[in-house]
Amino acid sequence: MPQSACWNAFTHEDLATLAGKGHKAVAWQDPTPLSDRDGFANPSCGADWHDTTIAAVVIEARDEKFRQTKTTAESTGWEPARPAPLDFGPGAQGWLFHEGTVQLLVRCDVLDKDGRPPVFPYRMVNVTGDLGAADAPAAKVHQIRVDAALSVAKELVRAQGCTNAPQLAARPPAAPF
Repeated sequence: MPQSACWNAFTHEDLATLAGKGHKAVAWQDPTPLSDRDGFANPSCGADWHDTTIAAVVIEARDEKFRQTKTTAESTGWEPARPAPLDFGPGAQGWLFHEGTVQLLVRCDVLDKDGRPPVFPYRMVNVTGDLGAADAPAAKVHQIRVDAALSVAKELVRAQGCTNAPQLAARPPAAPF
């Protein structure tokens, strides 16, 4: 898999860990570029091994109401397994869910094609995959996904030209489990 695939989200070492020793991953990437500001475009990419998705990244446009609802829901509940908050810097919110999905929400102020602020100013970076494809401990898989989420968010901010210049962490936070 070329290093540039999936917006440089995963290193060769990451994919080797996720696929398991001696296995090769096959990369796929949606043709929608990260620079696309269409609120209904959901750029995605990933890597598969046999019929298993070992790594997947999907970016979704979201509005302010979603951000408010998401923030409240993740901070107050979803018992019995509340996600762990992740500190991706003051310009983002993040969560690690117990099954291993990482989500990072960042505001990206840009103008749409008509020169107006978009209805969906937030971008949700989702990083997930099947834990069963790897011999690696879950904590290692979770850290790979946390690292990938921050890497993709930084590339997204650059590609979209976010005028608000959201501050993202210099380094990924540690996965808590």
